[in-house]
Amino acid sequence: MTTTIAVKESTRDKLRRIMKEEGAQSLDQAINSLMEKAERLPKSMFGVDRPRSIHLTRREHEEFQR
Repeated sequence: MTTTIAVKESTRDKLRRIMKEEGAQSLDQAINSLMEKAERLPKSMFGVDRPRSIHLTRREHEEFQR
């Protein structure tokens, strides 16, 4: 079963770039790859930032740590 979702063009472009980088055959595979990576990311990596009132994405966290 398939479904349609609405995303901005910029999001679609990012997904297509990730699709090529990951060697995915479809956007669905690229999205699943991203979700699997997110599930493997230990929450303990964000332990320092957890008490703060801000919420950082993984990329923002990595930039902050540089």
